[in-house]
Amino acid sequence: MAKETKLSRERKRDLALEMYLNTDKSQKEICEIVGWTEKTFTENKEKGQWDSLKGATSITAANIIKKLYLKLEVLVDADKIDADALIKVTKSIEFLSNKKVTVSQHINCAKEFTIWLFAKNSTFAKEVNRYQKQFINELVSNG
Repeated sequence: MAKETKLSRERKRDLALEMYLNTDKSQKEICEIVGWTEKTFTENKEKGQWDSLKGATSITAANIIKKLYLKLEVLVDADKIDADALIKVTKSIEFLSNKKVTVSQHINCAKEFTIWLFAKNSTFAKEVNRYQKQFINELVSNG
């Protein structure tokens, strides 16, 4: 029976994390769905570094590069060209494009793979997803 309770807690934690990362539901709404108090949610969020995971999924090199390209376009279209600014933005784009794979890229790749795998074999996809989450958590913890 204790194992069943642990699995239930683990499943609740997985569901809460999934909703926290991938929906616009409030903490209160998530608590209602998984049957937690807000205190339990906050404890799990802090222990699992959920804010770091959430931030990593939204602040990606690709998003920064898109913004830099928009800035570059403005600089190029300006009446007076600022060569220093152009060089800085161009170098930033180049640096980010050549950077190692970020945590958010790992997360997004894992999500896409899990969706694909779920259509093929949902049981196996759930198992793989558990390991993907452990991998991502280790990446976040190790910086």
